[in-house]
Amino acid sequence: MKNRLFILYLIVCPLSTWGQTFIYPMPPDSICERQSRINYMAEHFWTEKAIADTANFQNPKLLLDYLYLLKQADEQQKYAQSFVASASKQENTFGLILYWLDNILYDSSSPYYDEPLYLMLMKSVINTDVDSVMKLIPRQRIEILEKNQVGKATNDFSVMDMKGNYLHLYSINSPFLLLIFNHPECSLCHKTEENIESNSFIQRLLIESKLKVLAITIDAERGEWERHAYPKNWIVGLDVSKEIYSKRLYDIQRLPSLYLLDKEKRVLLKEADYSRLHKYLLDNSILFEY
Repeated sequence: MKNRLFILYLIVCPLSTWGQTFIYPMPPDSICERQSRINYMAEHFWTEKAIADTANFQNPKLLLDYLYLLKQADEQQKYAQSFVASASKQENTFGLILYWLDNILYDSSSPYYDEPLYLMLMKSVINTDVDSVMKLIPRQRIEILEKNQVGKATNDFSVMDMKGNYLHLYSINSPFLLLIFNHPECSLCHKTEENIESNSFIQRLLIESKLKVLAITIDAERGEWERHAYPKNWIVGLDVSKEIYSKRLYDIQRLPSLYLLDKEKRVLLKEADYSRLHKYLLDNSILFEY
């Protein structure tokens, strides 16, 4: 938090050099407008020397500061490509940088989780001349992240219900649909079920038929799935063929994984836990009032 405040202070006020190894870029006094100062700092944040210094990447602090600026900059793609192009030339630090970007932006449990920004950075990696081995994980990430993007239609799949019948995702008609990828022996999945059952707003949506819940078990034996007592007003299904995993239809980093879809099966929220779902519902409650 203190680091973010320091960056904000630099944006607003010229400041003498801070007493540390890394020197933050100082916008000239002639640049007074806030957005212009942000753009200047994002463009000039990294020098070749700073990117080459392994000490700057022993923890993610500086990358977090940079990403904080980059998210606010007018020309994100331009600055991101410039940063990645410079970093790719540094054998001693590039692997560390990719590691931290993965943890900061791709890991859905990270408080800084930002899939679109991560995707932009990984596409920048592919466009560099770095060794093909270094591009393996970025390519894999791009492939999975380009599926089920927010605002776009999600992948269809079929599951078996408790009666042994098969249903397709797209056969479920509802103004909104909450997907819960889970496992019957997952304790956090059980806690999420309890949280959803005790959430009065979600329960009202279910009663008013504005929302349906589809709980998908993706990697369990039929017996243990059948023994688990899911809430009675949920649709439950088992991925018998395990195609969701084998075909990588969804990016499921951990269980439970929640996806919220609209009537057209467009993704509103993805790879979320209960906390992110709860926040989304609070911030966007007006969407569910029609």
